[in-house]
Amino acid sequence: MNRGEQVSHHPPVTGYSIWNDKYGIRLQGYNAQKASFTKTINVRQVGHALLSFTPPAAPGSSATPDPETYLITLPSLHIESLITGSPFVELNGFTHISSSTGYIAKIDYSGRGWLSGKKNTFSAFLWKEGEGDEKSPLYTVDGQWNDNFVMREGKKGKEVESYSAKTTKTTPLTVAPIESQDPYESRRAWRNVAASIQKGDMDAASHYKSRIENAQRALRKKEKEENREWERRFFRRIDENEDPEFLKLVKPISGSTKWPGVEADKTGGIWRFDASKAKDAKPPYHAEGVSGLGETEDGTSAPVSRTTTRDSDKQQPQV
Repeated sequence: MNRGEQVSHHPPVTGYSIWNDKYGIRLQGYNAQKASFTKTINVRQVGHALLSFTPPAAPGSSATPDPETYLITLPSLHIESLITGSPFVELNGFTHISSSTGYIAKIDYSGRGWLSGKKNTFSAFLWKEGEGDEKSPLYTVDGQWNDNFVMREGKKGKEVESYSAKTTKTTPLTVAPIESQDPYESRRAWRNVAASIQKGDMDAASHYKSRIENAQRALRKKEKEENREWERRFFRRIDENEDPEFLKLVKPISGSTKWPGVEADKTGGIWRFDASKAKDAKPPYHAEGVSGLGETEDGTSAPVSRTTTRDSDKQQPQV
């Protein structure tokens, strides 16, 4: 099962939660992006994810292992080969994984340069808090995250394990038909914009985009006048002190006061999936329905004042 929701507009932040009760695995998180333009497009991601699961019991043991939680920070990225006309996304910078077991990993991302290197290259270092660091790790991992990589003992020790992304079987993505989706789900909300772009009709794409922006802007204005916020259906904003496990996991990788890559002030707060809210939520999830997207029930434009994209503040639909 999974749930996703835009939890903030200024700045735009997306929350997500994925879980499998059969295997006791849960992943939740949120992220925002900060884009900049130089010779290429650079995107800095802010936020984090939390992965929780209970590992299987050791062979011959009847004891149930303790649940484990992993804090995962997010990589930055940039677009390569814009000038040559064959652009691709390349991760850069570094991320951390901090575990409730005390183990910490740092992953450095690099890629193909003008003269050397390979796409999607990374190096990872694993150590236990208080018993090592990046310079004296227990294990290292090197390779390409979309192809092959190898784990070794220490920095240059013997090979422990290898992995091939290309030969690993994955589960195909299952997406509900457009007509079965909630009006605010991204594929449905932006279907006319996407279809117009695919046809090369930029005038139509601009029209449909502005229609959504104007309707959403009208909702934000109404909320402000009524002194209320957009109601999140699946997530809630929390105070950092409400999640002591998060504080415990973030401290080893960033200190007690500064959290590089996890700055709550850049994501409108810290966001967590609210299982009780999600359980009670029933589609359609918002009373405004399609009018909040600038549509009427028959798919025509709702009576929302027209503002051009140039004059707009890039309003995005919150779902």
